[in-house]
Amino acid sequence: MTPLTRVLCHKGESGFMRVCIVEEIANCAYHLTTGLTRKGHDVVVILDVKRRLNRLLFTHSVQEGAEVKWIRPWPMRPRALGLIIPMLLAIIRSRPHLVHAQYLWSQYFIGFIAAKLLGVPIVATGHGWEVLEVPKSQFRGRIQRWFLKRTDMVILTADYYQKHMEGLVAPENRVYIPRMIDTDTFRSGIDAEDLISKYGNRIVTFIARLHKIKTPEKTLQAFRIALDEFPDANLLILGIGEEEKNMRKMVEELGMVGNVHFLGEVSNTEIPKYLNASKVEVRGFNPDTPELGISHLEALACETPILTYNDYADVGGMIICLEVPEIADNLKHILRDEDFQKRLGKEGRKYVIDNFGIDAATDMTIRTYHTVLSRRKKRAR
Repeated sequence: MTPLTRVLCHKGESGFMRVCIVEEIANCAYHLTTGLTRKGHDVVVILDVKRRLNRLLFTHSVQEGAEVKWIRPWPMRPRALGLIIPMLLAIIRSRPHLVHAQYLWSQYFIGFIAAKLLGVPIVATGHGWEVLEVPKSQFRGRIQRWFLKRTDMVILTADYYQKHMEGLVAPENRVYIPRMIDTDTFRSGIDAEDLISKYGNRIVTFIARLHKIKTPEKTLQAFRIALDEFPDANLLILGIGEEEKNMRKMVEELGMVGNVHFLGEVSNTEIPKYLNASKVEVRGFNPDTPELGISHLEALACETPILTYNDYADVGGMIICLEVPEIADNLKHILRDEDFQKRLGKEGRKYVIDNFGIDAATDMTIRTYHTVLSRRKKRAR
């Protein structure tokens, strides 16, 4: 009996699956693994050892029923080439019923090849840059397009991503499944008194990769305006990236050295505490890449409001703004009005629980798995 036949001859409605997830640097696979193992499925996660970062939840713990394999690439340039053979072998040795690649770039290509060699379906999830930017590139877009047209199903984690995949993926081969947030880990009520005693009671956070796409200059400019009314406010910047040097220079030029703190890469297990100390998360004001990412949802789950730009007008706990004066006005409103801040926070957590809970999104994912497995079975007859 082949792996494909075994998974289709399942017990009960949901059946049993062994899923191999290929992940890059976010926590998407962790949340999906949590949901799949809760429902009795086996999960093998393949990760690049270079990505064993503090912000990656798999660095700190692995769920029961899951196995994580850290791959050490061969010493080659570019690094992605060194990943091909060891990652390919790790996926094949896991003998999955299905391969699920997170992000539509290098590791996805490796997962695709492994799935084809195994004769099992390949599902891929698109999250951000590789949906919004890669298709625009003549070289990268052409490579990505070849793989997308041959993938069993593409999962998109934002509904507005659909328009970016038109012409690249047939409608029947793409589906919207929202991101998953662990609302037990990311919650309110976590003791953050040590942070408040150190930075005061008006903490603002910027938690993200330090990249131009996150528009750090707008956050810094708006915070400078807010300081005129709230000189005791402090901006905590959690993250690393190529824009750090420019951000530090801007902080000096704006005279905010004592109020802006670069904390570097903070463990993901510590992020909920920082969010509980924060009055508001402020970043992402680029109209070309509207923001509602995982870290935004994590903030909302902790009852921390967010200021950002987004096409959605009905996200609880989020205030949509784009230009610096508007960002600054909203920032000051939140710092000034504690009742308003708390009301936004509660709306945000309710929104995340209602729309991004792990169990509901996992059920949608499992149904997607069965759809592609059933298609394979029909074609094999």
